Amino acid sequence: MGIKTWAVTSNVLRRLSRDQSKPRETNSDQNHGFAVSTGDSLGKARAAVRRKVEKLPLAVQILDDPDSVDQQPSCPLFAKLPAELRELIWDYALTAYEDLDALYPLDKPYARPGQAAPLRIALDLLFTCRAVYLEAFLVPFQVNPMVVFDGHPDVVPPHNPLQCTPSNLRLCRKLRPWQFANISSVDMSVQQFMLEGGSIERVSRLSGNKGRHEGHEARGFTLAGYASFAPTKEMNTLAGDILLRPRVALIRSIFMGKKITHLTLRMSRTDWWAWTSCPQAGADDPHDALRLEPMINVTDRRETSSAMLEGYEARKEGRQPDFNLDEFEKQGRWGMQFAEYWPDIQTLELVLETYAMKENQLDFVMKCAKLWTFPLSDGKQLEWNGKEESDVRWCGAREYGYDDELGMSWPNDRQDTHRSRSKDAPFVQWRPTTNDQTGADSGQEFVMKSLVFTRRRSVDATVSLDA
Repeated sequence: MGIKTWAVTSNVLRRLSRDQSKPRETNSDQNHGFAVSTGDSLGKARAAVRRKVEKLPLAVQILDDPDSVDQQPSCPLFAKLPAELRELIWDYALTAYEDLDALYPLDKPYARPGQAAPLRIALDLLFTCRAVYLEAFLVPFQVNPMVVFDGHPDVVPPHNPLQCTPSNLRLCRKLRPWQFANISSVDMSVQQFMLEGGSIERVSRLSGNKGRHEGHEARGFTLAGYASFAPTKEMNTLAGDILLRPRVALIRSIFMGKKITHLTLRMSRTDWWAWTSCPQAGADDPHDALRLEPMINVTDRRETSSAMLEGYEARKEGRQPDFNLDEFEKQGRWGMQFAEYWPDIQTLELVLETYAMKENQLDFVMKCAKLWTFPLSDGKQLEWNGKEESDVRWCGAREYGYDDELGMSWPNDRQDTHRSRSKDAPFVQWRPTTNDQTGADSGQEFVMKSLVFTRRRSVDATVSLDA
């Protein structure tokens, strides 16, 4: 392996260095085809090498034969653009997009803006030439999140890549360890009762956050369905063989679990405790209103349904809310679970959806959320970044299957009494008009709002991880 190969390998390593993980060694039990014991028979040696090679990305095999890589000196992408600009192109081209030629039926509960059709990734780009492949083969996993649905199976869209649920890992289980290792963000959709029932921890085990934090190597999934990461051992290569070092460094980096630094937390219109309550009932009784409070273990009981308001009043006065929880109940506070289960998180995006007629209720949830803080380790916390929430209004189907089943007629009520101040905001065109969508005014109206929380040093020591 000569200088030419090392130059190509350096470009791949630069892509890997976008993560903040530290280099570490590779397990001798899974040493990826570096060496075969001279004492083995020829047949066993070939079988062992074949098994190990199958676990490697094609990039490693290509780099074993550097002369097979055309450096594309006449291609403007490689001859004129610096590597940094090419990386931006690969990131954009390999980000998942909606396949609008295969639209989901409008009356499916999972059809919404950003989820109008199955997601696709333009992997054909990686087949154009080996030079492109070597620079971009990790990009699909680095720029696209692992998508997790922790709730009712009816809201899970079919045929999406990088998607799993706690009960069915789906396509994620088909990922090879090196592919899974290079994912660095998670997008989770969760029902409120699951969020208050341990979802923050459960999803962290699906993505293997602790193993990634320790710089361990991806091994796939356990029998229980959780991600498997393990520490590595000394590599079984010839001591001092300088020609193998670039290859060793490349494989170490590829299999090292990348830290999960971003989490998107979503709740759809049907995920709230009180999602079936009519808007007027929520205005009269907090138990029938949308509510979310991260520092209490459960909010479905009547005696805890006002916890969000109590928390808001306490935080306005500069103190943390005290809900008189016992030690067992304190363990269920989802807002206190990020420090242990998401140790490397840098940004948290909260995306909440409801019916347009409940927008006033959602506005108050967002108002309360701007005062939330999520304690992390080392004196850090997640806090609202100060930017106003994004606001997406959209129109869906006239009826959904659950309307008749639950006796819900109010979603098609056209009264203005429960509309918010932004009722005149334009609707987004989130999918092409089809036969099941006759016009923007024909369906139920929804609103989706989001806030972003960023990792910052805490200036208020009142929140303790042991509290």
